[in-house]
Order: sequence, then structure tokens, then C-alpha cells
Amino acid sequence: MSEEFCDEGMTDFYSRLAPYYDHLYSFKDYAKEADMLHSVIQKNKTSSGNKLLDVGCGTGCHIEQLMTMYDATGLDISAAMLAVASEKCKGVRFIQGDMISMNLEEQYDVIISMFGSIGYLTSEDQLRKAMHAFARHTKSGGVILIEPFVTRETLRTGSMGINCVDLPEIKIARVGTSKLEGNILYLNFNFLIATRDGVEHFVDPSPMGIFSKEVLIDSMKESGLSVEFLDIDDPFRGLLVGVKP
Repeated sequence: MSEEFCDEGMTDFYSRLAPYYDHLYSFKDYAKEADMLHSVIQKNKTSSGNKLLDVGCGTGCHIEQLMTMYDATGLDISAAMLAVASEKCKGVRFIQGDMISMNLEEQYDVIISMFGSIGYLTSEDQLRKAMHAFARHTKSGGVILIEPFVTRETLRTGSMGINCVDLPEIKIARVGTSKLEGNILYLNFNFLIATRDGVEHFVDPSPMGIFSKEVLIDSMKESGLSVEFLDIDDPFRGLLVGVKP
């Protein structure tokens, strides 16, 4: 994995979070998101195959919805997240790696990267390298769909957030306050997780790269893609659509 992108702190954070991730995001309508992705794919894709790569697939929630329509593969930096995904999506190939240095020696008809995973790139140089990697792995006529974290245009600084899970056997509280330094937004997540074994507390700064729509679009165009930004605010935070000639 690329040292530019992957650090020990990030992988350790997701190793600890993986067992609880789906509880934290149980409010997300992955079926609705998958239906919209499928619609955008069918509108833009001209390649004849159905091979799909989900970059930053996490616990495989999108693949779980898309695997009946596409020959899906998942890639993520966290082995712990992939272990959860493998249990949910039997028969799907999952690969540990990162979006900058991935070299899968294979091309896909569709590449998706959802739920702001692209935000873990914290510099324009990393962003350009990732877009080149995406384009290299895409067939002619294939489509790349990327959901940004937030853009410069939609960023609200100084925000606070809380997400709680209240289940019989697990209680979770995640509280964060955001702080912008340059082009990096620190979410400063504090987690409290209670199980029958006790209460665990851990902190992750969650640094996220913040880029303008123009920078995101230009980084895709530099990789030889035709690009459109769809201002979809439900269920996504906008959607970048890149098509490889």
C-alpha cells in the first residue's frame, strides 16, 4: 500500500471501527443509492461488459446491493473492513489496497467510490494520482462514479455532529467537531462504545481533503475522461461522472 496515502493511524482506526460500522450507518438507504447508481451507469456506459470495482468499499454495503447486477470486486485499505464485507457478500472478490497505488492488472466497465472515500486524499497531487489510477483501470466506454465528501462550495466550517446507536447489546456515541486547516478538514471524532465487556473510548482526527468542484473535475479531465458533476443532494453529496473515451 502507498505510504503517501495509507498510514498506520488510519488502518488502526478502521480496525477498531469495523465491527460497529454498519450499526453507525444503518440509516443509509443503500438500496436507493444502488438504484440511482445503476441508472447513471446505464445512461453513460457504452462498454459491453458488467465488471464493477468499488474503491473504498468498506464493509461492502453498496456491493451487497449491486452484486446481482454486476460482476463486482471491492477494494479497501482496511483488512478488518474487508473481513466484514466478505461475510456479507459471499463469492465477491475483495482486495486490500489503496486508490493511489492500486495496480490490479485488470480493467473494469464501472468504477465507483462512494460516501466521500475520495476525501481521504488530502492533497491535489494525491487526487490526481488516484484519478489516473481509476482511469487506468477503466475500459474504453466505461464509467467512473465518485461521491465527494464535501466540496469547497458546500463546506460549512465549525460544525458539530453526533451519531448514536442504541441496541440491546451495544451502545455507541460518536461526537465530532470540525476544524479547517488549509485544504484539510479535521472531523475530530470521539467514540464511546459500550458492550457487555465494558466501555471503550477512542479518538480519530479523520483528516479529509476539501477540494472545489473545479479541482475535482479538472483532476478527472487530466486523466483523459469526459466529466459531468451531478448536483444530487439526495441520496448523495453530488456525483462526479467520468466516462473514458
